[in-house]
Amino acid sequence: MVRDGQGLELSDAGEGAVAALDFVRQEWLAFGNRFAPFIEAADKEEKCPMLPLVAAGLMLTMYSQESHAAAARYCARAKAMAAGATPREQAWLIGIESWIAGDLDRSAQAFEGIVAQWPRDLLAAKLAQIHAFNRGDAEALLRIGAEIAAANDDRFVLAMHAFGLEECNRLDEAEALARRAVAIDRRDPWAHHAIAHCLEARGRMLEGVAFLESVADTWEGCNSFMYTHNWWHLALFLIDLDRTDEALALYDRRVWGVWKEFCEDQANAVSLLARLELRGVDVGSRWAELATYLKPRLHEHYSAFHDVHYLYGLARAGEASAVTEMLASLEDRAERAKPFERETWAGCTVPLAHGLAAHAKGDSAEAARLLGQAMPHLRTLGGSIAQRALFGAIHLDALTRSGWNDAALALLQADERERPTVAATKRALAELYKRVGRTEQALAAEYQAEQLARRYRATATATARTTPGTTPGTTPGTIGETA
Repeated sequence: MVRDGQGLELSDAGEGAVAALDFVRQEWLAFGNRFAPFIEAADKEEKCPMLPLVAAGLMLTMYSQESHAAAARYCARAKAMAAGATPREQAWLIGIESWIAGDLDRSAQAFEGIVAQWPRDLLAAKLAQIHAFNRGDAEALLRIGAEIAAANDDRFVLAMHAFGLEECNRLDEAEALARRAVAIDRRDPWAHHAIAHCLEARGRMLEGVAFLESVADTWEGCNSFMYTHNWWHLALFLIDLDRTDEALALYDRRVWGVWKEFCEDQANAVSLLARLELRGVDVGSRWAELATYLKPRLHEHYSAFHDVHYLYGLARAGEASAVTEMLASLEDRAERAKPFERETWAGCTVPLAHGLAAHAKGDSAEAARLLGQAMPHLRTLGGSIAQRALFGAIHLDALTRSGWNDAALALLQADERERPTVAATKRALAELYKRVGRTEQALAAEYQAEQLARRYRATATATARTTPGTTPGTTPGTIGETA
């Protein structure tokens, strides 16, 4: 029987089918943007079921009505070719059919089962990790990464394993593996991404900016998600360095506008605008422009994580009728939730969405109450630790504005312990300490904030002086370059 480049058996595969599958594996794991040749091959394939199955998997990761419908068509074609399918291909068919039907638990089990039996199947591992990521199951994310690491000597696998380690807070191990991947090939964007997560988790912002800018030239050939998301990570570092003007410029030049119809780009945009506003930045008319791309998504519900981003973006844009309609739709989705997903939709998404809507219109007390209900279940929403931190920050803002001083203080103190290098956290602590009459602690926090701010300003100025084409306060490789 014919085998692909990973040594995996393929039924009814000619040379063209093998070449197409080897190409798409490389392109997908590299977060490339050259999928058209594979899609053309999948459209023409009449014998080998793996081509339409992989095409269906690719479509399902786009989380839209159009891509979901395309996945169903590819799956039907694969099923028509499956008479002589191998056991691995049959397992793929189960995973894809279950995903299309909305049985995400069964689909996740199918792909993780493939990884356990055929750990050389890196695309099955990618889809298994996507399922784990979408349900906030960091342990499964790591387990899948560890299984493929034992069977493959591959920089893509190092990065996939590293991300699972990072989401389980094993930061030293994660960073070491990701840096090994970069040493093999400095162009690996998922390894860059894992390193960014590790540096962000420890508040190593200056290092984060320097590292991401040193590899940003390699992202030009990435798909829109990876391109915009790695720039998004750089923007997070800039925000924590009080360089919010540069972060806003990154929004305009790098984070928003690559593929405005794509859900991942929309989530990056909502998240970045929200974080900037929480730091006091006026984002102008950007919410209104973004909302035009969010309105078609009111009833999709392919991902709770994406849904709450859409909802908050619409709410900040003042789209009251769309927000009301989407809240009702989310409540209906929660009522229809299967047992394995009830915590996600009923326990987290519904109160979170209502809390976000309340926060967007300035009702801080109601936002604090509702967001507080969602916080214990936030992990099930999916996304990464860094991405979910947005909702914790909005909750903290609501607590602070509504006068829940003790709860806000506890959250801020926890933030400071984890990331003691963020001046904005120190300033917020100082304000709360003043409010509760802890004057000495307030003065100490103010002093520490100013010391950090001076250090970061001095570093930015020194960088500008030694880097041609920059001025103080400008990040080399971001602002001041051609698009």
